[in-house]
Amino acid sequence: MLKSFTSFINESDDFKQDFIKDLAQKLIKKIRDAHGQESDHYETFGGMEFREPFSFDLKLELRRDSTLTVKSDEHFKNLPWEQLNYSKHGYCIDANTKVNSGDLMIPEIIVTLIMNPKAEPGLYEMLHARIIDILTHELNHVDQVGIQKDPFTENPSDSKTRGAAKKNYKYFLLNDEVESMVEGMYARSQYLETPLDYVFADYLQPFVQSKYITADEYQIVLETWVKYALGRYPDATFSNKVDKIVNLI
Repeated sequence: MLKSFTSFINESDDFKQDFIKDLAQKLIKKIRDAHGQESDHYETFGGMEFREPFSFDLKLELRRDSTLTVKSDEHFKNLPWEQLNYSKHGYCIDANTKVNSGDLMIPEIIVTLIMNPKAEPGLYEMLHARIIDILTHELNHVDQVGIQKDPFTENPSDSKTRGAAKKNYKYFLLNDEVESMVEGMYARSQYLETPLDYVFADYLQPFVQSKYITADEYQIVLETWVKYALGRYPDATFSNKVDKIVNLI
């Protein structure tokens, strides 16, 4: 029996989600098993190469630090909001996708993580959910670029637009970032079985607290993300805190 286009897309999405969940589980195991001492230096885990259903390489940079000051860390020194995440969750994490030069143009996803060993093992449930979020986000970026581009994804922002937007809240409103951020946080909310706007708030509030964005800008971003999610993910759940936004749709 021939499958409908919608059935084909849904099966493809399920396969993608299963792949990400499996990969997140493997990363959590790798992190748990890496019982290194506290250090100023990252331990790098490479050799993770994938060609189906995505073609990308994955690298994990990990260190443990129970007295972290992000200003003193080479990677996180310009991400002051991550100090708040470290204090709240027991870890700070960042990820970037780089497209390597060459004929194959294989993207590389680099996940950088600092954990407070005093918060282990309690931090792992939230970290697992955050890794699902990050992998979903970065793999959507993989879908957006190069020879692997999915025609149904947003086009990546040009470097000039992206560079200017990174200086303020407008970065969170770039079409390609809205798509990737909301998809990642939707996956996290599904894993945690929590309203999607709670995940949005958990992500955005440290940016307000660190004065990277204002309260008014937070509200603009939140409204944009909720409206996008309502159109893209009809099964997403929301709390009554965003009823005003939902009811305006």
